[in-house]
Amino acid sequence: MKKRLSKIARDLNANISDVAEFIRTNGFDCDEDPNESFSDEIVEVIENNFPAFIAEKRKEYQKQSPKSNKAKKEEVPISDQVPLELRIIEAGSKEKKLIERIIGFTEFDWNFTVAKYRGECSQPVDFNLFDEVLCDLLLTEQMSASKIGDVLGLDIQKDPAEKEILLKAIQDLKDDKMLEGDESIMWLSDTGIDYAKNGVKFSTFTRNFELYFDLVGSTAANVKSVFSKLKSEKTQSQVSNLPDSLQEIRRLAEHQAQEIHYPEKNYLLQSAEFISADSFKAKVWVILLENFRENTLRALVYDEKQNIVIDSLSEALDKQEHIKTELLEKLVKVDDAIEFTEEEKQTDQIQIESELIQKQIEIDEAIETQDVGKIKEIQKEVEAIKRHFNSLEFEVELKRLFDNTANDLWIISPWIKNATFKRIPFFEKYLKKGGRIFIAYSEPEEPGQVMAYDEPLNKLLDLEKRYQNFYLHQLPAFHYKNVWLRKEDGSNLYYTGSYNILSFFVSQGLQKVRQEKMTRMDWNEEVQEEFADVIRQFGLKYANKAIEDFNALCQNPPAKIDRSYLQKLKTVDYSKLKPFINQGIEQFDTAYDGLEENKLENLNYYRKKYFEGKIADYRKQAEELSKQSISPDRKKSLENEFEKLRDEFMDFLELQMSSAKEVAEMLASLRTFNFSAQQRNNPKRR
Repeated sequence: MKKRLSKIARDLNANISDVAEFIRTNGFDCDEDPNESFSDEIVEVIENNFPAFIAEKRKEYQKQSPKSNKAKKEEVPISDQVPLELRIIEAGSKEKKLIERIIGFTEFDWNFTVAKYRGECSQPVDFNLFDEVLCDLLLTEQMSASKIGDVLGLDIQKDPAEKEILLKAIQDLKDDKMLEGDESIMWLSDTGIDYAKNGVKFSTFTRNFELYFDLVGSTAANVKSVFSKLKSEKTQSQVSNLPDSLQEIRRLAEHQAQEIHYPEKNYLLQSAEFISADSFKAKVWVILLENFRENTLRALVYDEKQNIVIDSLSEALDKQEHIKTELLEKLVKVDDAIEFTEEEKQTDQIQIESELIQKQIEIDEAIETQDVGKIKEIQKEVEAIKRHFNSLEFEVELKRLFDNTANDLWIISPWIKNATFKRIPFFEKYLKKGGRIFIAYSEPEEPGQVMAYDEPLNKLLDLEKRYQNFYLHQLPAFHYKNVWLRKEDGSNLYYTGSYNILSFFVSQGLQKVRQEKMTRMDWNEEVQEEFADVIRQFGLKYANKAIEDFNALCQNPPAKIDRSYLQKLKTVDYSKLKPFINQGIEQFDTAYDGLEENKLENLNYYRKKYFEGKIADYRKQAEELSKQSISPDRKKSLENEFEKLRDEFMDFLELQMSSAKEVAEMLASLRTFNFSAQQRNNPKRR
């Protein structure tokens, strides 16, 4: 089903002119008419690649106008597509110090109890006018009801209504245990004296409330606010260690149930009756960090539901040395790749750690003096120092590249396995903001060796088909694992090591304490030579594919040449070959020049065929219409269409001059009927 240009632009939240420009850039015809329609195939190309086109235009504009305000960086909300493992280590990386590295992470059940109570409480109530007056009188001396009435000017002996008002006020104070005695003589109780001095009295009420008890750490103060937000499940564990005194319940309620007990505002828990209690376990993640300056472990507690590190739980767990030791041992048992080691650190690692230790001292001093400028300066220096990454750290570094750049990103990874599925959401986001991604994987070294699983490989092939800025190629057998980021300003990045990005993804407990997996290296002449060889192989692959596609089109033309066929001929190489043009790749340039020459020759040939066919079509149409009269508008429309056709194919007009002239004359000589005369001869019935 075709889609109008106006609808395409509206769906993309873009200007029609920008969409039309993109369509023309890709070799398709577009007159910028809102009603012009495009096939599903072309619409898919537009929807997949237009965002990258706009991002590229924006970058070009900013280059030309450096003084213009840069577009604000969009804040991307946490997406369900971001793997949980990556969210965990990214959260941990934001919390870790310069002198720490992430060892690993693992699930942890944090046990706690929720107990329900029924409490009798008192709360302050402001004095009403009678309360205030009666208390003021009784603070001075003991009085009878009759004397109080005389002082207040009430005749309680003769006026029943005034007597009822006074006795009701007295009874209210008695009910609140503020007043003692009877009508003959009354005085304020000790409680009444206290209330009278503060101008308030207390009413009592009964209410159920809950208290949370941490069974792992010591987070009593805010335990309810913490655990009530966590993903938890009830357990069958026996409840124990509940408070057995009102004083202890009050202490906990002051933080967790201030509607019941909050002395600062005179809410007082008078008694508490236990109702029931249940055990729960909260599902959290614990990240273990190694402090290489002090050779200690630190624990961070992460909640996937809120996507945060919970400071209070982290502080509580970090004090539990035996739990941290157990968790470290658990990480070791999870995978054979983890082991305790006495292996000596290499010289370059010791040197880098020494530099980071010094920077940590400097940043601590800057934090103490609140020198924000110094902190930023140190952070830039640290980026230059940090060259070694274990797998967890490199995941964060790789995500930083995806988030903060939109350049040419090359991933050289021998195997393509299921870890690829974790990468694809980042690939698509990167492509849509204008970056290019090049994936290279290895041919097998021996017969029968599987280098790429079918399902993830098919996903990458689908990206290659849908996105003009995604490239995939299988290179001669190799073992190295590289990541290259090629920037227009020449500040290229190069990472190498043992981390196979498309066949491995971090999960709990996969790291040795002292082993780095990737290293950032200088982009030197040797790296440039390696890159030049890889880009040459990519360029030749896509040039040869374009040549094959074009030759196949030329060898299988339709019986009648139409515009859709011409369109296919024009768009064979579209934007896929852009990164390789003018890059000094001699073999590519030769192949590309040959493709362009062949394309021009064949396109002209089939354009000529199309033009001849269209002249024949208009001749046939003119012959058929010459046997009747047509409307003036119809005739004018045919003449305009033919004139437009001749203008479009002006380069062939001389060869078809006589035929074109003859058809134009035939269209001009078509007879038309007169609407006015016809209406006079056939008046409308009333």
